[in-house]
Amino acid sequence: MPASRIACVDVPALPLQLLLSRQPQWRPLPAVVVRDDRPQGVILWANAHARRLRILPGMTFAAARSLSHDLRAAVVEPHEIDAAVSELHLALCNFTPRVEPSTQEPGVFWVDPSGMVPLYGSIEQWGQALAEALRAAGWVASVAVGFHRYRAYAIARTAGPRRMQVLPSPHLESRRAAKVPLSALGISPKLRDHLLVLGIRTLGAFLRLPAAELPTRFGSEAAKLHALASDRWSPMQPRPLEDPVEGELQLEPPDANHTRLLFGLKGTLHGLMKQLAARHQALSMLHLELKLDHAGAVDQYIEPAGPTLDVVSLLDLVRLRLESLTLPAPIEEVRVRLEGTDATTEQLALFRTQSRRDLEAAGRAIARLRAAYGPESVTRATLRAAHLPEASFAWEPVQHVGFPSVGDARGPLPLCRRVLPRPLPLPARPRHEPEAWLGRRGTITGLDGPYRVSGGWWVRTVERDYYFAHTSTGETLWIFYDRPRRRWMLHGFVD
Repeated sequence: MPASRIACVDVPALPLQLLLSRQPQWRPLPAVVVRDDRPQGVILWANAHARRLRILPGMTFAAARSLSHDLRAAVVEPHEIDAAVSELHLALCNFTPRVEPSTQEPGVFWVDPSGMVPLYGSIEQWGQALAEALRAAGWVASVAVGFHRYRAYAIARTAGPRRMQVLPSPHLESRRAAKVPLSALGISPKLRDHLLVLGIRTLGAFLRLPAAELPTRFGSEAAKLHALASDRWSPMQPRPLEDPVEGELQLEPPDANHTRLLFGLKGTLHGLMKQLAARHQALSMLHLELKLDHAGAVDQYIEPAGPTLDVVSLLDLVRLRLESLTLPAPIEEVRVRLEGTDATTEQLALFRTQSRRDLEAAGRAIARLRAAYGPESVTRATLRAAHLPEASFAWEPVQHVGFPSVGDARGPLPLCRRVLPRPLPLPARPRHEPEAWLGRRGTITGLDGPYRVSGGWWVRTVERDYYFAHTSTGETLWIFYDRPRRRWMLHGFVD
């Protein structure tokens, strides 16, 4: 059985590529990405021109500036990096549905080419098409198709830009990965220097060290690196391709009043924010497409000061933007798209607190219903100690509302049944052609039961055999056979 393939896509120094695409005039100059916009800001990424001048990551901008007066530096915000990773993830999903972005190094992806070879003819043509698509999108990237995720990553890091390699066998992959210098693997300078003292410069030399002694001598980073690069198998964890959070607001007739528009957008944004929070994300940018009556559409992009889940502050930004616009025609439709980024735990907790149900408002609504339609208009089901199923619950008026109590969910979940007020008689079950028994309800494909209910001799004898009847239409009926009266009855449905 041939070993399964895995490919690593490396977009080296992704934040630096974003900076140079934003400032193309900096390409022939030494340029760096810094953590903070201040003299003591630490350099995170440096281009080749800066490295030739010995300007390296980890230095402060002030120290690097002393080595070159032509140095250019800027900050690349985390949400920009996240947006670029999402863009690359979407592009790679055109070549395989299983794509795993690295959580440690932005720009590193593992992709699964399984099942894609018949579409392209060979694994080489698949990898070449993937590399060409990245190059056409303006990215400098390398692709290595191998058998082991970390070894493929190590080879991709040293493959050089705009290159694609296909390793023909696991043995050759191991030999090439063993020659990769440790300085190309993004390990900490401290660990790299400790290993350099022992003359360990390549991944192969590092893997020959005894794994049991690594945590004690070099720390947890060395032990983790050894585990990743060893022969241990680690499964892919692909990120699902999620649809964008979008919604729309129809205005009939078309309206130019901003107050009414904001009132309609408030409900739309609340629903979309809940979808975004369910993904553990916060809004980074709001896109509004305003479709006008007998006029062209107007696009507006609103970016808050930071990722947020606060609808009130977002509506205030929308109001300010609308007040600054002069539209040639009334608005007939608004399309809303939310771009999100990872939210903090505090943001998610605050959003859930804000969206908690208002018990006082629910109480006022119930009071209005009872005043308008009578005290029996709002009821709830309560359990009763009774023998027959139809008598095991009753409806009582609701005076106050509260949050539902959560019971013990460790056992099997009960079936949810819609019980009829009174059991309905079913036609007699024919001896011949029993599939036509239920008529329009379809044929019975299976019966679960019987479940015996008996007793009631003090009023009248009750002997019932209950069944869950599965039909060809997809319904599950709750039926019973009344033994004393020798007839079948329909008592409810299972949702």
